[in-house]
Amino acid sequence: LKRLVAVLISMILLGVESLVASLGNGFIIVVIFTDWIKSRKVTSCELILTSLSISRFLLQWIVMLSNFIYVVFPRTSTLGCKHKAFGILWNYLNMVSLWCATWLSVFYSVKIANFTQPFFLWLKLRIAWLVPRLLLGSMMVSLVSTIPLVWSDVGIDLCNSRKSPEGNTTLNDAKNIPYLFFMPMAIVVSAIPFIIFLFSSILLLISQWKHTKKMKNNVTGLKDVSVAAHTNAMKSLLSFFILYITYFVTMIVIMAYTIKFQNSTRLPFEVLLCAYPSGHSIVLVLTNPKLKQLSVKILHQIKCHLREGTY
Repeated sequence: LKRLVAVLISMILLGVESLVASLGNGFIIVVIFTDWIKSRKVTSCELILTSLSISRFLLQWIVMLSNFIYVVFPRTSTLGCKHKAFGILWNYLNMVSLWCATWLSVFYSVKIANFTQPFFLWLKLRIAWLVPRLLLGSMMVSLVSTIPLVWSDVGIDLCNSRKSPEGNTTLNDAKNIPYLFFMPMAIVVSAIPFIIFLFSSILLLISQWKHTKKMKNNVTGLKDVSVAAHTNAMKSLLSFFILYITYFVTMIVIMAYTIKFQNSTRLPFEVLLCAYPSGHSIVLVLTNPKLKQLSVKILHQIKCHLREGTY
């Protein structure tokens, strides 16, 4: 009974997180695309946000469909090609979203942090030119890193098609050969954007902390507003930092196959995974003036319509 309750709670949390992530990232995509069509131009930050939101939106739907198939057709999700296809798409979109989140952190670090090193100043001048190229390169790198996993997954499917779930032990062992070879490589590839993210985020947090501390020491009158703004920026950066690390560690645990897909103990880890795209989408909306203003306006209109409907 306790296990059933735990599974039920996990599924409810997954549903709520998926809804928040879909709405949050969908909202960001619609707003930026609408402005893009109107103004015929898009900033570097908006380009990263759009790429990040699209990859997360698609990734979220892949997770939702995969979990749906697992619940409704457990044998299909365990042995069939459908789950393998979802796994391949998940690996690609996951890598793209990791890289996009990393470049967003790098962009903020370059634009906001105050460092005088030559390389840092060079980045400040050329970041707008680098952003589209970094995003395109990330998509290509993600595709290349996914190709070996595609081959590995095809091998697993071939083994499954030749045996029953309880069948030949040799084939059960054989199917792990490509997995054991390629999964460590996938973890190493995933660690590259994580290391870049850590480095840029720590630099940005240090810069913001020093700047906020300096302003507090010299605060007079109207500077209180600026101190509050920088303090809020620190909080949003810290939340992004914590969410990203939690997501990455959870992803590595799942990728390392310590928890099988068909095992119900995987669900809490799925909850942790979904907390990142849903939580960070809220942070992005609340810390972006344009997105925050529009979201407040939409919520106010919805509230007014609901009030009118009750009378």
